[in-house]
Amino acid sequence: MRIGIFLTVTVFIIASCSPKKVEDKDDTQAARAGFVEEKNLVDTIILKKRDFNRQIVTNGKLRAVRRSDLTFLTNGIISEIFVKNGEHVMEGEKIAALDTKEAEIKLKLANERMEKAELDLADYLIGYGYGRDTSAVPAEFLKIARIKSGYNSSVNDLRQTRTDLKNATLRAPFSGKIANIAGRVFQSGAGVFCSLIDDSRFEVEFGLLESELSFIKPGSSVKVASFSDPDKWYSGVVSQINPLVDEKGQIKVMAVVNNREGRLLEGMNVRVIAETLIKGKLVVPKSSVVMRDNFDVLFRVSPVSGKAMWTYVKVEMSNTEFHSVTGHKEKNSEINEGDIIIVSGNLNLAEGSNIEIKTR
Repeated sequence: MRIGIFLTVTVFIIASCSPKKVEDKDDTQAARAGFVEEKNLVDTIILKKRDFNRQIVTNGKLRAVRRSDLTFLTNGIISEIFVKNGEHVMEGEKIAALDTKEAEIKLKLANERMEKAELDLADYLIGYGYGRDTSAVPAEFLKIARIKSGYNSSVNDLRQTRTDLKNATLRAPFSGKIANIAGRVFQSGAGVFCSLIDDSRFEVEFGLLESELSFIKPGSSVKVASFSDPDKWYSGVVSQINPLVDEKGQIKVMAVVNNREGRLLEGMNVRVIAETLIKGKLVVPKSSVVMRDNFDVLFRVSPVSGKAMWTYVKVEMSNTEFHSVTGHKEKNSEINEGDIIIVSGNLNLAEGSNIEIKTR
C-alpha cells in the first residue's frame, strides 16, 4: 500500500514539473533572440569639414570703460541732491547743488565793481583826449589804461564769480548710473560726492596662458556671462593684449563688452569664453563622443551592414557644443568626410549593434 502511494506521488510531481522547465527554457531563448534583434534608435549626421570655433574658458572682472568720481569745483554747503544710487542720468543732468546765497552776493558785488571799473576807464581815456570808443586808442596806451583803472581785475573777478556760481551745481559729464553717493544735505561739498559709471559698455579683464595666446588677437570674439545669470551671454571683442607675462605665467587681456540690457555691473566677476575660428576641421557634436575602455570613441554607420561601427578618435579641441576630432592613429582608426556619425542613442551601443535611424 505504501509503495503504491509513493509511486502515485512521484508520477504526479514529474507530470507537474517537466512541462514548465521546457516552457521556461523556450521563453529564455526567445527573450535572448529578441534582445539580439533589438534595434537602437539613433540620430545621425554626415561628417563634413567646417570652421571650428575654438573656445578658451576663463574668469574675468568687469570694469567700466568710462567712470568718474565727481566733486564740486567750488566750496560750499550742499543744499539739494537730485539723484539716488543706481539711478540713470543723462549728460548735463543735475546731480546736486550747493547753497548759492553767498555766491549770488559775490556776483552782485562783482557786477558793481565792473561798472565802476568801466567808468574809471572812461574817465582815464577822456583825461587823455579819447572818448568811450576805444577803437582809436593805441593798443599799448589802452592796455595801461585798463590796468590803472582796475578794469582788467574787475573782468577777471566777474568771470570767476560767474564760474563759481555755475560750479555750485554738479552736473553729469556723460550719461551713466550714479553710485557711491557720499555727500549729504547740509554737509560740506568738499571731497568726492559720488561716482558716475557709464554702464553701456564694460571692459573685462582676464588672463591667458602663454600656450593659449596664439589663438587670441585684438578683434577676436569673446562672450561673457555673470555667475548670477549664467545662461545670459553678452558679446564682446578683444581690445588689447598686455605684452608681459606675469609671475603666474599669464598674460593680461582686455575686451570690450556691450551691456545693452543693463544687467552687468561694475566690478562683477564673470565667466569669459574667448573664441577664434579654425578652418577645415572635422566637427561633431559633443554627444557623439563616448568613452570605451578609457578611450574616446564614436560610432559610424556601416555603409555595408547598416550597423554601428566602433571607431577610436582623438579629440583635438573642444568648445561648449562641439569637438574637433581625428582618427586615432595608435589604434589604426580613421574618419573621413562623408562618414555617417551617430550623435544620439549611442550610450549603450557596441560594435555591430543593430540601429534604426530616427526619421524627422
